[in-house]
Amino acid sequence: MTVLGDKLQAAMSKKASDITTYVWKGPKVNGEQQEILMIDASFDQLKQWYRHCQQMLYNEDSKNPGRVTLLEIVQDQISRCRTELLVRWLMSEKQYSNTRCLEDLRKLISNNKDTLTPEAIKSFPISKVMDGLPIDYQQVPVKLVMDACLDLLGIFDNSHITLNFILKMGLWFTPREMQKDLYRKDPETGKARNRLDVVKEELRISLRPNQYLRICDTGLSYTEFKAIYMLQRDKYSNLTSEQLKLLSNKILYRFQIQCEEQAKQWLTKIDEINKVAADKGWDVTRADL
Repeated sequence: MTVLGDKLQAAMSKKASDITTYVWKGPKVNGEQQEILMIDASFDQLKQWYRHCQQMLYNEDSKNPGRVTLLEIVQDQISRCRTELLVRWLMSEKQYSNTRCLEDLRKLISNNKDTLTPEAIKSFPISKVMDGLPIDYQQVPVKLVMDACLDLLGIFDNSHITLNFILKMGLWFTPREMQKDLYRKDPETGKARNRLDVVKEELRISLRPNQYLRICDTGLSYTEFKAIYMLQRDKYSNLTSEQLKLLSNKILYRFQIQCEEQAKQWLTKIDEINKVAADKGWDVTRADL
């Protein structure tokens, strides 16, 4: 690191350790962000903020899960998408039906009861008992494969795949989409119309004033964007293979990254609250307070 870089790092570290700079941002009032220096907060305020951070991380409410809880949900969704893709692959590539697969797995478990216990098969990789699988499917648990064979994977909850999240990823059209699929002429000028306007019309997207489609070199193709935009809450077995692949290979991973960043911010706030409380001789972490 350069001398300038060393000085910048030292300055940032000093500021990060200075509890007088820690700020809690409250709700906006008349459009203005309310901020309170943590060092000026009362015991009850610090305790309330600490509990709020805990809720934002670990709340198990299905309608408003904490970021850590949501990360676990999303990882499970990735596994279920890949499991459904696996049983489809077995049928199309190996002519290995769900019924036959289930019977073979049940027999295998019956012959290995000491190892393949009901608890063990929840995490036991299918690749340990089945050869020649594509790498993406090798870590799928045996239990989920059995569930998929019985159409018991459940329903994919897409409530966290919001329009804002989809818009944030942006669009990057393929050559075919640019030249054919989304090519429209303006009837008055004869020139090519803006492809983003065409996308909004084709998908009948209604945007609020603060929402917009954007071009981004890491964005989704139009085909991918459409598949996710049209995604509905439904059984895994009813989702298209295109949707399952897109979810398990790209969309859900990007959502995980977003959740991890949000979780890190809340953990940082917890650390700041604890440092301020410790300086005042308070313990705001006790549940009985």
